[in-house]
Amino acid sequence: MSVAFIGLGLNDERGLTIEGLEEARRAGSVFAEFYTNIMPGLDIKKLELLLGKRVVVLGRTQLEDEGGKRIVEAAKRERVAFLVPGDPMIATTHISVRLELAKKGIPSKIIHGPSVTSAVCGATGLQSYKFGKSVTLPQEPGVPDSLLDTVRDNKTRGLHTLILLDVRPEMAQQLTIGEAAAKLVTADRTLESRMGIGVARLGSEDQFVLSAKLGKLENQDFGRAPHCLVIPGRLHFMEAEALKVFCGAEDEDLEALK
Repeated sequence: MSVAFIGLGLNDERGLTIEGLEEARRAGSVFAEFYTNIMPGLDIKKLELLLGKRVVVLGRTQLEDEGGKRIVEAAKRERVAFLVPGDPMIATTHISVRLELAKKGIPSKIIHGPSVTSAVCGATGLQSYKFGKSVTLPQEPGVPDSLLDTVRDNKTRGLHTLILLDVRPEMAQQLTIGEAAAKLVTADRTLESRMGIGVARLGSEDQFVLSAKLGKLENQDFGRAPHCLVIPGRLHFMEAEALKVFCGAEDEDLEALK
């Protein structure tokens, strides 16, 4: 039959688009995964009531080690909906599952949803086309040289860096903005005076965004996950104004980025 990859958005089941809702309701089986990102307000029971269907939650092992076998097998006999946090193809895991379906001759479609990679622009006021390569900071001790190289390279080109923070849903934890800032400063002391933007619970009613030097962000409590961190590059005057108005940036920090 077929598989629809459906983005759930950022916070809870209300981020589902009408198109995604209709597609999921038409499906014979509904699967979901929640390990690629944390959706702080999501309630599985509410999601099932909204869809009128049982949702089978798959873990990392079932999707990555087994290649999404349960989805593939179900799609051989009926329409399948696969619900994922954010926008479906941002995670490479979902791309690999879609490729596996294609190899089996099973058609698939994508129903997009809000993603941190786009929503962070609205939350901070930074312009989307001025972001360089994004990176993920792992929970393991230390900071990969490749990550620091990316931040420096983006800075040289005047580009912003989105740093995604490692998620461990199986342990109900994520690297926090404060921990991330501390790791970066420890790895490169010159970053202590560099401005960063901490973004917590993007898209939720208690979203919290703060712009300050990384040395200050180390000690700031941003509350519950999910968190991400942006290291801004050279600023357009409108970006600077937005950071001041929406993110609490101080004039002296902004001057260094103009």
